[in-house]
Amino acid sequence: MHVDMDAFYASCEIRENPALKGKPVIIGGDPEKKRGVATTCSYEAREYGIHSAMPISQAHTLCPHGVYVRPNFSLYKEISDNIMDILKEFCDVFQRASIDEAYLDATQRVLEYENPLCFGKAIKNAVVTQEGISCSVGIAPTKSVAKIASDYRKPGGITVVSPEELLPFLRPLPVEKISGVGKKTKEILNNYGITKIEHLEKADPEELIDILGKTGEWLWLIAHGKDERPVGYSGSLKSMGKEHTFLKDTKNVQDIHKSIEWIAERLTQKLDRRAMEFKTVSIKVRLKGFETYTRSKTVPYYTRSKSTIMSVAKQLFEEFRGRYVRLIGVRLSNLRKGRSQQVDLQQWL
Repeated sequence: MHVDMDAFYASCEIRENPALKGKPVIIGGDPEKKRGVATTCSYEAREYGIHSAMPISQAHTLCPHGVYVRPNFSLYKEISDNIMDILKEFCDVFQRASIDEAYLDATQRVLEYENPLCFGKAIKNAVVTQEGISCSVGIAPTKSVAKIASDYRKPGGITVVSPEELLPFLRPLPVEKISGVGKKTKEILNNYGITKIEHLEKADPEELIDILGKTGEWLWLIAHGKDERPVGYSGSLKSMGKEHTFLKDTKNVQDIHKSIEWIAERLTQKLDRRAMEFKTVSIKVRLKGFETYTRSKTVPYYTRSKSTIMSVAKQLFEEFRGRYVRLIGVRLSNLRKGRSQQVDLQQWL
């Protein structure tokens, strides 16, 4: 099963302030200062064409009468934790996928109900009754199809895909319904005439591998309803990063360096929690006018050193010194599980 909250951040704000119900609610930046992006929005706001990651100024142009709310992440986390505790009661194995979604292996628990649909309704009703948040539920033989199913009847829908219905359910859907098929992969597939999951199913797997590498093979398997990943397995972490958007475009190097240091501190904490090390540091710089650049450097050793993150990121930023910066981001990649605490020369000295 895949359980996905409906417009989660907006739903949390509406729960706290019922007067917002039925209104276009946009969570994100400040439209008056024209800073930031729309993090998410209610379904009423989506009718105006607003979507996540849209510049808040553009959202305000599309929906000037909308209710614009700055995000309250501590509230969202508290509600999310409560919901996850509810979901754990309905499954044999639990996997939290993000702040607003989770996978459940309910192979045994579902037997306590008349049928899977009744089980899905019980989950949805429990979340709504106890936390006042709507969710959509997808029930299927595999994780990938369950996730597609949870999105099928949003908001508040329950979709059950039996083993017999699995391929007929998948075939007419566009390829981008598969989690992991983003804009670039969709464009590549569409250029080869592959627009539906049925086309992936009928494609030559070797040709898909030639086009997309290992991703091509994975998509071919998903299109055939094959996904052996058990609940609880989320794959290996490829990278981790964090960004900071300045309230006002700045070319003050001290402010930019402080932001890099703040990001490095957060990333180091994440590395420590996951016992991971990195070799590659990348920066993302968005300038005034939304010009965006990325730069990377790989160090000769694995480490989780905060000072290495800061020094490499600052070195990479030098190219942009003197220009007005809107956003600075740092990303770590080339990750592995830590074998030992690597001490770099800078720390040793």
